[in-house]
Amino acid sequence: MLMQIADCILKNLKSEILNLKLKGSSVDEIIKRKIWTAVFLVPPVILLIALGPPMVLVFMVLLATFFGLREFYTLSLPHSNWIERFMGIGLGLVLSVVISYGDVKVVSPLFVLLLLFLSILFLSTSQNLPSTISSMGIMLLGIFYVGFLLSHVSLVRNRVGGKEWVLFLIATVWAGDIFAFLSGSLFGRHKLYPKISPNKTYEGLGGAIIGSIIVALAFALLFIPKLEIGFCVLLAVGLGLLGQLGDFTESMLKRSAQVKDSGSLIPGHGGMLDRLDSFLFSAPFLHYSLLYFLKETP
Repeated sequence: MLMQIADCILKNLKSEILNLKLKGSSVDEIIKRKIWTAVFLVPPVILLIALGPPMVLVFMVLLATFFGLREFYTLSLPHSNWIERFMGIGLGLVLSVVISYGDVKVVSPLFVLLLLFLSILFLSTSQNLPSTISSMGIMLLGIFYVGFLLSHVSLVRNRVGGKEWVLFLIATVWAGDIFAFLSGSLFGRHKLYPKISPNKTYEGLGGAIIGSIIVALAFALLFIPKLEIGFCVLLAVGLGLLGQLGDFTESMLKRSAQVKDSGSLIPGHGGMLDRLDSFLFSAPFLHYSLLYFLKETP
């Protein structure tokens, strides 16, 4: 039975890679690249989060925001000049820092300043007025889609017991992704949204939710014992669903730009956005759920 499961998963992975139509690289080489990249990158990241101070994670979020915004604007504004991209990335980073450490009185005026700076930027640089409104909209979308949403990982870390909650977020979302792949590979029959992601199935979505619940309960039992089972399940379902929605949203953006991956930063895994898409909606969900519904901290 285990051999059949492994064979099925391997065939599915190979078929996905073959669909990329890459030249000069064998399927086995790509699989090895994916595995070795994960082996070398994942453990150090987890250790830094688990053992490092809060500032380490904030720095990691800012670094991920930088690369994510760079990829986003490369996809969505391929003909923009360097000043526009620099401004978009810079404003996204500033927003991320302010969200992570600023209070509400600072955040609201910052939104006004964002629009002010973008207006001045395009008044100064726009050479094609008919496309200005769409360019401004895309620039603002990137700032919020990457800079604002991803900064909620830092907010989760900054709360009491934040280290455990960040690891809870990562474990639950990754479990959803892994179980979605496994259940979709083994049982997938009914396409979920083939226009956006041809390989996603309802069976995979169900597996994502079940996997998220299992891992969330196990993690809470070991590291957050005061967390109520019902609330834990609620969090797991939300993280599982929103993780998949984040994946679909990024796939939609890539389809719009007619590319397979957001970039090539991570060997065998695509770009930064390809690795972070599942966290863009799930991190805010976890933060606000803990903020408004959790009565006691671990």
